[in-house]
Amino acid sequence: MTPRVGIVGGGILGTVLGLRLQQAGAQVTVLERAPSLGGLAGSMDFGGHTVDRFYHVVVPSDEHMIALAEEVGLGDQLRFRPVGAGFLIDGKLHDLNGVGDFLRFNALTPWQRARLAGFIVQCQLRSSYDALENVPLEQWLRRTAGNGVTDRIWKPLLNSRFDSNWSELPATYLWARTRRMSGARTGKSRGEEMGHVIGGHQRLIDAVARRAQDEGVRFWLGAAVQGLERDADGAVRGVRVDGDVADFDLVISTLQPPALRHLLPADLEHLLDAYPKRFMGVVCVVLKLKRSVSPYYALNICEPTPVTSVIEASHALGTDHTDGLRLVYLPKYCDPQAPEHDEDPQSLYDRFTSILPRVDPSFSHDDVVDWTVTRTRLVEPVHPTGAQPRVAPIWPGVPGLALASASQIYPRLLNGESVVQMAEQVASEAVERLRLPDAAGQPDPDRGLLTIQPTTV
Repeated sequence: MTPRVGIVGGGILGTVLGLRLQQAGAQVTVLERAPSLGGLAGSMDFGGHTVDRFYHVVVPSDEHMIALAEEVGLGDQLRFRPVGAGFLIDGKLHDLNGVGDFLRFNALTPWQRARLAGFIVQCQLRSSYDALENVPLEQWLRRTAGNGVTDRIWKPLLNSRFDSNWSELPATYLWARTRRMSGARTGKSRGEEMGHVIGGHQRLIDAVARRAQDEGVRFWLGAAVQGLERDADGAVRGVRVDGDVADFDLVISTLQPPALRHLLPADLEHLLDAYPKRFMGVVCVVLKLKRSVSPYYALNICEPTPVTSVIEASHALGTDHTDGLRLVYLPKYCDPQAPEHDEDPQSLYDRFTSILPRVDPSFSHDDVVDWTVTRTRLVEPVHPTGAQPRVAPIWPGVPGLALASASQIYPRLLNGESVVQMAEQVASEAVERLRLPDAAGQPDPDRGLLTIQPTTV
């Protein structure tokens, strides 16, 4: 008998997981509360232009994302562009693209530049993170990069990224980030390249969903999953949706822990103890501008500002989809309870755009054609030093239940590549447990990524 699998959540993770399990021989239903797929990777209408709600890119080393795009017929829709890297320090912009810029990087002394270079090389050469898991990040930075580099570069960047509270971070965080960005460096100049699927992550998700639907996956949109349905022995046998029961042989939840809490019955709430307790959210002012305001895709800001970074996404995405207008994101990463989540949009606009004259003294609000605010209280988990277990188990010991969310991606950064990779590994493990004939996807050889009807589209 064909096993029935219900996947709760229709973001990248749930959509790719559904495709892979259907291809392996299961009968899959993806249940999504929203009226469309995509989650945080989805798009929005911005004054007549379809753009990402939050900024996303693909780098040349994103093998799983690139392979997925090719599989669903979008391989020829991938575009990569060289992008510049820069820093704002003491009111001045500093290029950091290649050896020449590094040697001229006068925000640091020659000795500090040497320490920074050594730190980056060490991250790129270190293939295993075992020795870093229980080392506090600041301790590691001061030992390997030096006090000057830590205080001048890393400390202000981390203060901005983690709401001035990053004492619990392990050294693996910057190790993973540095290795990720090294994957964007290509060519003789070793300059960074970033790219996208034309139409954004949403177009890729929609293409995966169409392929999955062709394979037989059912996408149940507007499905308000109210909880798990269990038999007398405690095994999960389905979910409750709008008061009715949808029966499945395996339920896989892709919900982050705060949302997962509403799915679990009281006697299973202890499963949440294995997850991180702290999460970061983001509030973002999105602008359409008549002209460029920054020479960089992402500006690293090493001084106090109301925003974490200035992301001129058009450097990577181009402007064809915005009729020549430049697309700029001004994000502020903050705790879920931060006042920015409830702040008036006009106030956010006024405060966040105050950074732009420091980046481009000729900036004028007359350059702004349109703007909007996007925000979410839940973007990514903070994995603290010494946490046990390091990641929550995919298979929590409850028959018929698997838990696979972005909170279990570690130590890689949370991005499309790591999410697709996770989906394929979870599918492979589920195939074995369901005794399906064909394995879908290959487990990642690197340790630690995992421990493991309204309308339809």
